[in-house]
Amino acid sequence: MPGIDYDCAGCGRRHEGADGTAANPWPLIEFGRPEAFLRMSPWEQLMRTRSTDELCLIDNGRSVDCFLTGFLSLAVHGGGSRLIYVPWVQVEENDYLDLVEHWEHPRYRGDFRGTLASELPGHGDSLSVPVRVSAPGRLPPVITPEAGCGHPLVEEAREGVSRREAELRIRSMLLDDPQR
Repeated sequence: MPGIDYDCAGCGRRHEGADGTAANPWPLIEFGRPEAFLRMSPWEQLMRTRSTDELCLIDNGRSVDCFLTGFLSLAVHGGGSRLIYVPWVQVEENDYLDLVEHWEHPRYRGDFRGTLASELPGHGDSLSVPVRVSAPGRLPPVITPEAGCGHPLVEEAREGVSRREAELRIRSMLLDDPQR
């Protein structure tokens, strides 16, 4: 498969022939908002939510659902490449408040449970997969699927994915988002 061409939101440049190496990395597979937010009407999004690119709150009438983003990284077979997702995760309100309160503290180490709140390419059933969220100080949280949940994503996190599968997932996201 030839390299991947994409417009980078981070640097604003066009990257051509990205092959996943450190010198020519693939784009991150990012998600604009949690799936629960995306399924709401525009009026509901305006009236019942507050969000940034990293955090999202949804008033569900009885309580508030709390979401955050982080990095979920999968090794790619045959080299040092990584397939990196930036999915949304739903966490408990107390964990969310703890993270927000200590977000800027360099020595903060938060570790808590959550569930995936984004549909990952290659996993149409990824919503609600149990995950661990590790927040290392000022760095973005790291997301790891829970080992005992039995979802195929757990094996991919442990064993990695093929280069072909990684490229197919990236290409599917680029097709879904023509801005890239």
